[in-house]
Amino acid sequence: MKILWIVNTIFPYPSKQLGYKTNVFGGWLLGLYESINKNENIKLAIATTYKGKELLKFEDKKTIYYLLPCLNNLKYDKNLEKYWQQIEKDFKPNLVHLHGTEYTHGLAFQKACPNIKTVVSIQGLISVYTNNYTANIKYSDIIRNITFRDIVRNANILKDQKSFEKRGIYEKEIIETSDAIIGRTEWDYANTLAIAKEDKYYKCNETLRNTFYKKQWDIKKVEKHSIFISQAGYPIKGLHIMLEAANILKEKYKDLKIYVAGHNIIDTSNIKSKIKRTGYAKYLQSLIKKYKLEDIICFTGLLTEEEMANKMCQTNIFVQTSSIENSPNSLGEAMILGMPCVASNVGGTSTMLKDKEEGILYPFGDHGLLAYYIEQIFEDDELAKNIGKNAKKHANITHNREKNVSDMIKIYEDIIKKRK
Repeated sequence: MKILWIVNTIFPYPSKQLGYKTNVFGGWLLGLYESINKNENIKLAIATTYKGKELLKFEDKKTIYYLLPCLNNLKYDKNLEKYWQQIEKDFKPNLVHLHGTEYTHGLAFQKACPNIKTVVSIQGLISVYTNNYTANIKYSDIIRNITFRDIVRNANILKDQKSFEKRGIYEKEIIETSDAIIGRTEWDYANTLAIAKEDKYYKCNETLRNTFYKKQWDIKKVEKHSIFISQAGYPIKGLHIMLEAANILKEKYKDLKIYVAGHNIIDTSNIKSKIKRTGYAKYLQSLIKKYKLEDIICFTGLLTEEEMANKMCQTNIFVQTSSIENSPNSLGEAMILGMPCVASNVGGTSTMLKDKEEGILYPFGDHGLLAYYIEQIFEDDELAKNIGKNAKKHANITHNREKNVSDMIKIYEDIIKKRK
């Protein structure tokens, strides 16, 4: 069985061949790859785009990698079609698996090779995310915080939302064109059914990064009154809601600390960082200054898998503040560590955990209730331990590596069989 994966990130092996720095994102995909690659009946090829000028092919012991030249895969590039035809002729896949619908290079394959069956895994759905993009930020605040970078790039929060809307058109075509859909929540099932107008859905949960299966959160080893947030680069991730809640919490917890994974997007320590600052970053900065949170917010910088797991194990609570999600792997990773989690009840989050038993859900935007639930966990170590324990039990089922890879292979076999 020959399976071609179309992905959105360059895998470690071709990255090394090109002298690129290995990407820290998409680690869950590596976990699935390692599990599937152990199956002797499956031959994998993995393809993605890169900012080069020619089609590249690399091969290690078991896997073929293709890199397609593309300067901007947010827009449809018809030139990719000829490269996909070359790859199809070279590899001759039985099935093509598109991991995600956010970019257009997968659609280019569907158009170039319409006789090859394709299945698409749903990560998020940007066509649905569009309506939640501004995440309750007032129009006046968006306009007031437009930066030099926004003007030069002709990009601000409202224009980025418009970009999501345009990309959503391509996403819908990918879903409509695919022969099958793989999802994992009630939310993605309902929304892909609404787009596709036919039920071609398979359920398969995701495998997380290896390190998170090996570590255990322990209330005795955490920094008290600390919060971990996995992303904050754009409004959907909702850091501004956490800042509103922090303004309430700081009055009681003088040692409050909020760790945000990733680059310091609010940094203005030099000219380069000032020029690169986005309107959303400027808005966050205004809230931090307004509420005097400068000593509370700490950006960790990009973390490796090991560093991320260690930092989460050192933190009191994991908080998801997103305006929309499907089933974020960061929440799954926190749960499998046994962390107490407070999460916005959006998208597919309620499929991942049972409210008040395996975590605490709150309505997005309600920063008062968010602060209240965080305080409950800060004040009650037994509550923290119990919901963390229950979360881990649930996550060990949802993210069971052996079952998930077995389910994926069965899905592949079933789709291929239907083709015959």
